[in-house]
Amino acid sequence: AAPTAGLHFTDKLLREIGDENLSFLSLHVGAGTFKPVVAEDARDHKMHAESFQVSVGEVRRIISAIESGKPLIVVGTTSSRTLESLYWCGVKRIAGLDGGSDDLSLGQEEWIPLLEDSDTSSTTAAESFRALIEGKTDDDMLRGSTSLMIIPKKYEFKVVQNLITNFHAPDSTLMLL
Repeated sequence: AAPTAGLHFTDKLLREIGDENLSFLSLHVGAGTFKPVVAEDARDHKMHAESFQVSVGEVRRIISAIESGKPLIVVGTTSSRTLESLYWCGVKRIAGLDGGSDDLSLGQEEWIPLLEDSDTSSTTAAESFRALIEGKTDDDMLRGSTSLMIIPKKYEFKVVQNLITNFHAPDSTLMLL
């Protein structure tokens, strides 16, 4: 699937935004993205896994933006899901729950016990991202997979402050990111 949320960003608009204000990452969308939620309660839906990748250099740029107080305006639900997943992967790393593996992964509700743990619940986005890039060069890539489900009124965003996206079909997993 094309990154539809950003298709209306022309070259002119991207120049106006400026390279210093842009970061790029990838979430590889699968067929599960378009699978409707048929469970009466969204929490009973089994969320599909998707793989993601982002360069360490881009993560450093995002950390810099966060620390300088720039608002993050994320384009697309898939970009949002990737950033939120990276946050929780970093929290897992800080808590010693990922074995230091370069294969990052996040389960559908794996964030819940991390949120409830007093040792990890106050981790900032910058701290979490730093844990993932420690000892890496800008050209290195962070890769992994996520089944993160963001449920309204249950999930509190840790990284994403603003979202620009397009219309999504009712009952699609895109509504749950």
